[in-house]
Amino acid sequence: MTLEHGVLQALRQSDVWQPFAKAGEEPWTLLYQYREGDTWHVLRSCILAPKALRPQVLTDNCWLPDVYLGTPSFEESYNEGHKRHEYFRFGDHTGFEPLVVLQKHFGIRPPMPPQLSEEFRLYHNLWINDNKNGLFKVNYDGSEELAAEIDSNTVRVRTKYIRQFQAGRQLDLLLRVNAVKYVDDPDEVAQLGEVGPSNDRDNLRISVHVSNQVRGRKCPSSHVSGRKLLTAPPQTKAGIWPFDRREETYQEFIIGEDSDGEPIGHTCDPDQLNNYFGKDPDAPHYLTPVYFRREVLKRYHEQPEKYSIGDGRLDCGSLWILALDNDHPDHVMVFLGDLGSYLPESERHYWRAFNVVPTGDPSRTVVRRALLGQWADPEAPDLRFRQTYGRFKTEWRERLGWPLFKDPEPEDAHILQRLRIPLDTSQPEFEGQILGLTKVLVDALDVKAIQKQLPTMVKNEKSIAKLERWMRQECYLSTERDIAFLRRLQRLRSKVAAHRKGSDYKKVLAAEKINDDPIQEVATMFQNAERLLSGLATHIGLALDE
Repeated sequence: MTLEHGVLQALRQSDVWQPFAKAGEEPWTLLYQYREGDTWHVLRSCILAPKALRPQVLTDNCWLPDVYLGTPSFEESYNEGHKRHEYFRFGDHTGFEPLVVLQKHFGIRPPMPPQLSEEFRLYHNLWINDNKNGLFKVNYDGSEELAAEIDSNTVRVRTKYIRQFQAGRQLDLLLRVNAVKYVDDPDEVAQLGEVGPSNDRDNLRISVHVSNQVRGRKCPSSHVSGRKLLTAPPQTKAGIWPFDRREETYQEFIIGEDSDGEPIGHTCDPDQLNNYFGKDPDAPHYLTPVYFRREVLKRYHEQPEKYSIGDGRLDCGSLWILALDNDHPDHVMVFLGDLGSYLPESERHYWRAFNVVPTGDPSRTVVRRALLGQWADPEAPDLRFRQTYGRFKTEWRERLGWPLFKDPEPEDAHILQRLRIPLDTSQPEFEGQILGLTKVLVDALDVKAIQKQLPTMVKNEKSIAKLERWMRQECYLSTERDIAFLRRLQRLRSKVAAHRKGSDYKKVLAAEKINDDPIQEVATMFQNAERLLSGLATHIGLALDE
């Protein structure tokens, strides 16, 4: 009797072995997975194998360790009647190693999720994000790439990182699949034998065997068994030093314009630039200024957990640092040679989109520092304020023994970093700076420390009022000026930035005498904020400029 077509198709388990046949040939590779249902179960697993076993690992007579390979243990042997014990990191002498590690705890404790080999994680310096069940690769340019996904029964890894690890270790990877499926049909008990694929290749063996009995039951059943060998690439593909070098592309940047007004571009490759030692005398100089719209810095301001923008520099963690001129109100300037020497190639593509024809000069600050070798503080109001704020907090506490401003909570540590002259005239840029300034100047006031300096307690007294009482107690001469600035800042936060705009929004702007140019308005706020800090510092005998 012949099995019905639908039943036979189910027993072929094409949905199991066809994806397995493509394993290792796509961007992601499934290294481990266990799934089961009432009438089926599928196990995908893998193992690293020494190249010496390559001729035999696909054959049926090659013994393979089970999925729990990886537990350190001793092997016992006898030599001329003497017992000998040898320790093996991965359990035996065969040379097999786990890429996915499984642990079992005898039913006393729940099973742990599968883990990637520690050596694999350290090889690629992967960062574990427990919240996303993912492992991430941090690239040289500061970008992050999902390298692996792990949950309670699945491990999926980017194929390129597996192949690089194989190249570095010079180990083959053997992928395995075992699956069982049965169909309840007591009338069909024929012994069908092999019904599996006939597309075995040099690196692939798959069999699908159908019989009439499984788990002691009379019913058609099939068993899929497959092995696929991914041989180790050459070591030059290891992907880490010294095998991580690749040919770099150097973009052209606009460095001027010709007599017809057409832009003149030149490569930023430092090897093709002139320098002070006579190299390439006909090429532009290494220190040729290249100009960019100020909006180029927006992506870096918005990711303070990764980037830091300071006075004359942009840092990406400890990966790279770019010297720049961010002290000019109209543009950002970087020297042509620095673009090629210090900015990663992927970042240069981004910067190229903001490149503009030079229509001005570098800031006076960068001229004094880079060309004249002089010490110079920044002139941009935002850079000056951020610099002054940090000095003020430290020196105030050291001088008086109590803090005027609290240190930020970890979640708010980025606020000072994000303070800036607006990069454009948009409403979000304007409102963001009002919110940020209010947080560091008003919300950050340490009201408990200020109250300790006052003789009386006033019920429901707000922070600015408390500061005003202390200023008047100390006979601070600029009390009215500075308190008026803080109260205006607080009103703007409430009426302009924090709440939905009402029909009287324009009246609010007029009443507060907001400058029509939001960039200039915020610049003035930074100047007033610095004036407040400098005034208080002078009052207690601090010289912040020294």
